[in-house]
Amino acid sequence: MLPVAAPVLADGGLAVSGERIIGVGPAPDITAAHPRARVVDLGRSVIMPGFVNCHSHIEYTSFRGILDDSEFGDWIISLVDVKASLTPEEYLASAKLGALEAISSGITTIADTSYGAASLQAAAEAGLRGRLYLEVFGVDDKRLDETMSDVERRLAEAQAAAPPRFDVGLAPHAPYTVSSRLYQAISGLARERGLKVMSHVAESKEELTYIRSGSGKFAHDYREKMGWERMLVQPFGVSPIKYLQQWDVFDPDFLAVHCVQVSRDDVRILKAKDVAVAHCPKSNAKLGCGVMPLADLLHEGVRVGLGTDSPASSNIMDMFDEMRTMLFLHRAVERDVTVLDAPKCVRIATLGGAEALGMQDDIGSLEPGKFADFIAVDVSKSHFAPIDEPYSALVYGANQDDVLITVVGGDALFHERAYTGLDAEAIRRAAVGVRQKLRDRVRAGGVLVGAAESGWWQTAGAPGEETP
Repeated sequence: MLPVAAPVLADGGLAVSGERIIGVGPAPDITAAHPRARVVDLGRSVIMPGFVNCHSHIEYTSFRGILDDSEFGDWIISLVDVKASLTPEEYLASAKLGALEAISSGITTIADTSYGAASLQAAAEAGLRGRLYLEVFGVDDKRLDETMSDVERRLAEAQAAAPPRFDVGLAPHAPYTVSSRLYQAISGLARERGLKVMSHVAESKEELTYIRSGSGKFAHDYREKMGWERMLVQPFGVSPIKYLQQWDVFDPDFLAVHCVQVSRDDVRILKAKDVAVAHCPKSNAKLGCGVMPLADLLHEGVRVGLGTDSPASSNIMDMFDEMRTMLFLHRAVERDVTVLDAPKCVRIATLGGAEALGMQDDIGSLEPGKFADFIAVDVSKSHFAPIDEPYSALVYGANQDDVLITVVGGDALFHERAYTGLDAEAIRRAAVGVRQKLRDRVRAGGVLVGAAESGWWQTAGAPGEETP
């Protein structure tokens, strides 16, 4: 058992009553203290807190693989067209597939970013815990009042629909899609209502170039795609972090996602304002954005959590793979094996994420009084033998297929590789239909979609069917 906030327990036991953990310790002691409890023996497994996915877009799950080899600027421009092809019902089907994958991957909490309510409904039906950050776009300050009125309407609708395990925050998308006045208005509303805020910040060199000099792909191609080409582009001569700092939007309730293109001065600003950071190493690497300076952030004491980002950029929501990628990337960049180890990776993916989201009092570690959000990882397979150190086994060797059970608030959502409350095959079939529509839309736009363009997927099954 890995409580994360305490040392490893061999032959560990966990006592649960209702939604909460009431005991953690050696199994003989726990069973003796609760003689009437039903005992569930998970065999040769590692019991640990459920993963806290600090940044996701589960409504994009059906998008995985269609823009595999695009660099970030081209990828996000193409994504504008692809996103527009789906209906709300199709986004819901895609989000349900994402929730399904999260459960089977050992993710118990998601911090999901979405323009609509598809992610909220899908996560609620699945039984996940988390927060929905409602995405906001707008660079035309003449429409500021109209935009904020729409934000308040969407916020009220989302809060009314949110289940007990979810709260709702706001997500000004990024410095290149949100004006400074809109950032300030959203920040003011969030502070007034006690809401958390998230924003994609300093993700790419295109963003850095746009904010500093008002030039580059975002100043031309992206704005043209969004219909903003006639609006003035103003160079600010600073980094995205310093740009947002001057508008007083940073505070402990702000989650800055990505933070790849940041300097040491930027890191000190984040620490001074107690801003949390969501690290998405696979997405950043795949899109050619770079590697976040994690060592500097941790050295300064910035709160950091781990996120998978969307399957449109990272393909799978496998937090084991995310931890492994994080460890390898930062050791390679720093040329230093001491910069990150397996226990630190697990902490960032669990309690670190809870701290970044302000949920550390309830989730992120196995402690009495916290929600019973935990997973068990099957380590009986040959690729785990022999095991001397469980943290090492998880980070270097495990993957999402090794998850044996996922429990949220005392409810087993996934057990022995079966979903307890979802029709997995129906969800997959609906998502495959959505994917066929996306393929057609991407082809019509002349955007290459990787291997699917070669026609390999047509060799078996009818159009729209999933093939082996």
